[in-house]
Amino acid sequence: MNDIFIRSLCPEDLMLFYRMGSDVEACRASGARPCEDIVQAQIQLEKSMEQGNCFAIIHRETMAAIGLIYASPDIHRLNKKAYMLSYRLDRNYWGRGYMSQAVKYMMKFLFMNMGADVVSVAHFTENHRSKRVIEKCSFTYEGTLRREFTHWDGRILDSCVYSMLYEEYRQLYEK
Repeated sequence: MNDIFIRSLCPEDLMLFYRMGSDVEACRASGARPCEDIVQAQIQLEKSMEQGNCFAIIHRETMAAIGLIYASPDIHRLNKKAYMLSYRLDRNYWGRGYMSQAVKYMMKFLFMNMGADVVSVAHFTENHRSKRVIEKCSFTYEGTLRREFTHWDGRILDSCVYSMLYEEYRQLYEK
């Protein structure tokens, strides 16, 4: 689990935001609205830096920024110690296990540093790559929220929701 690391965003991540935001297929899978130009990418980066809930995924060998991972309050739970993960990865790095590593790093951060007692994650029913990441990280399937998300392209999508409790995390990862 040493191929990547996670760091806070910085102004130098502009090209990452532009690259990620320009990939319509990746945006379609994640639900993120594509950006039309570098100015929109700059606005998205500045907003994410201000909110402080988005982190860059860095490839350890090349030091290239290859993706984004978000840790936000869980919008489906009233528990103040509930967090929700979401993520996007540069398509050139799909299928190599990097996102699973990033999710595990964020789970550790949320449980051990932020006092989380539950971390959730979701994927659209059609996003099989994201489902595989979630399965590899041992989240528990909770159910499908039907017609949960209105996509930027007009589709209304179902979301499969998973979670992990602090006690489950300790049992799985703190051996």
